[in-house]
Amino acid sequence: MIYAGVDIAKTDHVIGSIDDAGDEAARPMPFKNTEDGFEKCVSYLEGIAEGPEGVTVAMEATGHYWMACYAYLVSHGYTVVVLNPVHVKAVRKLKSLSGVKNDRIDSWLIAETLRIGEYDPTRIATDELQSLKTLTRYRQSLKEQIAETKTKVICLMDSYFPEYAGLFSDMFGAASTALLAKSPLPEEIARMKTPALAKLLSAASHGRMGEEKASRVKAAAKGSVGIRLGQQTAAFEIREYIALIGYLEKKAARADALIGESLGQIEPLVLTVPGVSVATGAQIVAEIGDVSRFKSAASIVKYAGINSGVSQSGSFEAKGSPITKVGSPYLRRSLYLAAEGARRFDPGLKAFYDKKREEGKPHRVAVMAVARKLCHIVYAIMRDQVPYDPER
Repeated sequence: MIYAGVDIAKTDHVIGSIDDAGDEAARPMPFKNTEDGFEKCVSYLEGIAEGPEGVTVAMEATGHYWMACYAYLVSHGYTVVVLNPVHVKAVRKLKSLSGVKNDRIDSWLIAETLRIGEYDPTRIATDELQSLKTLTRYRQSLKEQIAETKTKVICLMDSYFPEYAGLFSDMFGAASTALLAKSPLPEEIARMKTPALAKLLSAASHGRMGEEKASRVKAAAKGSVGIRLGQQTAAFEIREYIALIGYLEKKAARADALIGESLGQIEPLVLTVPGVSVATGAQIVAEIGDVSRFKSAASIVKYAGINSGVSQSGSFEAKGSPITKVGSPYLRRSLYLAAEGARRFDPGLKAFYDKKREEGKPHRVAVMAVARKLCHIVYAIMRDQVPYDPER
């Protein structure tokens, strides 16, 4: 058997190969991330083995750059394995090459990791799953941008109108947002006539706010202790941020609609778990992908990086080690959010969470324990294609 390693980059890859004894089968060769480059890679493989069955190819999961090369080689009959970079790093350390790095050595290390290591077969996602993964990650990026922009608004308001936070239960609710979009700072609000302010708040809140709220806001604006320097620029900046938040929220809503449609076609049964939202459930399904590639629920726990680390020496073994966080951060995050919901709405998982808290576990540790249980639940749902049954 020949083991080939591809060092993946954005535009230029390098392939190297070794035999069963670990000796170099052919000199490393660079090739482009293009169709011509991929054909050159196949020619290289044909030169070191009689057929696709005589060689196994490995590459690291380097961002998304490996996908095109992976798909091309698989379409030509080659067995291709995507390695965890952590494993390649461990072999680099084992071979005392920690301070040495170039394309030739990296391709050899990938091939050597394949030769001496154990690995699971890699499956590229179906079109539907890949689309769902892209959508859920896009939605997450939008939500992160919204949260970041809201933080900027809060920082500016804390400086220029510190009393504002106490006037509305939600600074980014409809009424507050309408006011921030028009007149965000004390000097501007103080100049507004009370009836005009009341009309604005009433329209935005569907009649829940009026003269009383307007009077309170005006009084706070007139007595504000916020800074006065650079008010005009700050007001402009806040209005721009509010407009940006509205724009991003509309895009997120469109993504939510598409995610709901996709999840309904791919794996709606995940929503039978109490407390699991459409967005969170969709991301769990998308990140797990083809559940048959996992031998057990424990494999998903490990893939998410929510398994406990091990610290042992001689007869000593540390208890309560932190989770490894070696795995998909997207799956880890979505499982945690799902566990937060499930421990509130599912009686069995709530009892399990409460038990962990009674044992003295902090909130986050207890929720992560629920997330591990959720891995077993989701695995059973996706494997057996049955709704969630707490009695199982």
